[in-house]
Amino acid sequence: MAALSPAPECYIQSILDTDLYKLSMQYAVLETYPDVEAKYRFTNRGGTRFTRNMYDAVCRAIKHLDTLLLTSDERAFLSRRCPYFPASYLDYLSSFRFRPDSQVNLVFVPSGDKDSDGTEWGSFDLEVQGKWVETILYEVPLMSIISEAYFTHVDIQWDYVGQFELARQKGLALYTSGCLLSEFGSRRRRTYKAHDIVMRGLVAANAEVSDGGKGKGKLVGTSNVHFAHKYDVVPIGTIAHEMVMGIAALEGYEGSNGRTMDVWEKVYPDGSLGIALTDTFTTKPFFDDFVSNPERARRWRGLRQDSGDPLKFIPVAKEAFERVGADPSQKVVVFSDSLDVDRCVELKKAADAAGIGCSFGVGTFLTNDFRRVQEPVQQEKPGEGPVRTEGEKSKALNMVIKLYSINGQHCVKISDELTKNTGDPEAVALVKRRFGLEEHGGESTWGPTV
Repeated sequence: MAALSPAPECYIQSILDTDLYKLSMQYAVLETYPDVEAKYRFTNRGGTRFTRNMYDAVCRAIKHLDTLLLTSDERAFLSRRCPYFPASYLDYLSSFRFRPDSQVNLVFVPSGDKDSDGTEWGSFDLEVQGKWVETILYEVPLMSIISEAYFTHVDIQWDYVGQFELARQKGLALYTSGCLLSEFGSRRRRTYKAHDIVMRGLVAANAEVSDGGKGKGKLVGTSNVHFAHKYDVVPIGTIAHEMVMGIAALEGYEGSNGRTMDVWEKVYPDGSLGIALTDTFTTKPFFDDFVSNPERARRWRGLRQDSGDPLKFIPVAKEAFERVGADPSQKVVVFSDSLDVDRCVELKKAADAAGIGCSFGVGTFLTNDFRRVQEPVQQEKPGEGPVRTEGEKSKALNMVIKLYSINGQHCVKISDELTKNTGDPEAVALVKRRFGLEEHGGESTWGPTV
C-alpha cells in the first residue's frame, strides 16, 4: 500500500449532507419567524490549535457551499421519505442557496508560533449572521468542514484501515442487544469518507441481523439526509436546542419549552416529529412545562435525553408520562449523549426494567473512532482490513457552533451539567436566576414539580 496522497479538498457535495433536524427547524422558522435575524458562533472547546494551511482549506470549502442546490432526485427522496414536508417547503429548499460571502465571517488568529518548516499556528474566529431561516443550515456543514480539514491538514497520523469492520461489529453488538440505533455522527465526523464507510458497516450489520434473526434491534435510520438518500434508510431527527433558545430569547423564558411545543405542533400537526428535547435550560423547567398541559404532553411520542445522568432520567421520564395519563411503555426516550456500545446496552436494560421504550442516537463514537498510526496507508477500497487495535486513540475535535443571538437578544443553553453552559455569561446568569437553578454537584434539581 502506498503512503497517503496530499490532503484532498474538504468540500460538501450535497445540500442534504446535513442533519434532518436542520431542515425540520428551517421549515418551522420559515412558517413562524421568517424575518428574524440570527447570529451563530463557533467555540473550540478543546482549544485545539489549527494551522493557516487548514484555514485556507476551510475557506475554500466554505466558499464552495454557494454551489450547492437541491437536485430533482433529492427532492423526490424528500417527498417520499419526509411526507411531513409540504410542497411549499420543498419549493423553498429548491430555491435556497448558501451565501457564505455575506453570511460567514472566518478569521485566522495567529498565535505567533511557527515551525521550522514555516507552518503557522493559531485559532479561528467564526461567526454566521443573517436571516435565521437561512443561517440555520450552516452549522452542520461548517462543523463537518472544520473536522475534515483538521484531520487532512493537521492531524494526519491515521487511516481508514478496519473502519468498515469496526462499524459492522458495533452495529452487530447493538442490534443483537435489542437496541434501536440512529446514526447521529454528521457534525464531528472525521471525514465524509469515514462517514460513508460507517454507514456501509451499519447497513451490512443490519442486514445480517435481519436475515439471521439474532435480535430485535435494528438500524432505525440516520440523521444525515444525504446518507439516508444514498442508502435508502429513514432520515431521523426532530428539533434541536436552538429552536427553544431562539423562541425563549424572542418571547420570554418562562414557559418557553411549552411554547416551543405549541409552535412545533402547529407546523407538524400529525405528530410525526413529536420527540421533545428536554435539556435546553436543564430538565426541571422542561418537565414543569410538560406536565402542565397533560393533553399536549400525551400527543408527543417521546423525549430526547442529551445531558446529565441518563439513568436518573429514566424514572423521571416515566413519572412524567404517568402524571399526564400516558402509558410509558408506548412512549420512547431517545438517548443521545456521548454513547458507546456498553452505555447503550446498559441504558436499554434500565429502560426495559422501568417499562419505558428507548432508542439511541450515536454519533462521534461511530464516525470519529480512530487510532493514531505511524505510517498511514492508502487503500484501494478505504475501510477494508482488520480492525486496528494498537495505538492511542486519535481524538475528535471538541467544538460547537451555537446560536448566539436572535434579533440582538442573547441566546443561552444551560445543560443538566450546570457548569457546561453556552452563551453570554451575563445572560446565562440571568436565565439561571430566572429558573431558580442551583448547582448541586454539577447537576440540576431533577424531576417535574406539580
